[in-house]
Amino acid sequence: MLEKLNGLNTELGMSYCLDDEDIYREVLEEYVNSDKTAELEEFFAQKDWKNYQIRIHGVKSTSLTIGAEELSKKALALETACKENREDFILENHESCMRDYKAVLETVAGAVQD
Repeated sequence: MLEKLNGLNTELGMSYCLDDEDIYREVLEEYVNSDKTAELEEFFAQKDWKNYQIRIHGVKSTSLTIGAEELSKKALALETACKENREDFILENHESCMRDYKAVLETVAGAVQD
């Protein structure tokens, strides 16, 4: 399974899971099952930055836990922009972050299905 997680730092992800591949698989499955895409898109469309910040914080944290470091960094930047009321940054960077999030979700889903 680990070899199918292209783009993820599986060593980091495993370290958050006591280096236990079964626990890591469970965390990965929960990551896919807790997809926040629809909520994020809805809050983005409504410019509901408070709830957007809450959801993107979750994406930041869970992405780091599975080893998706770059996605976690992008989500952190969006979370910070929400805190600082930098709407322009959110508007400019949301789509890129969502594209990466969907790609990670797809990669993880493909790996845990086997």
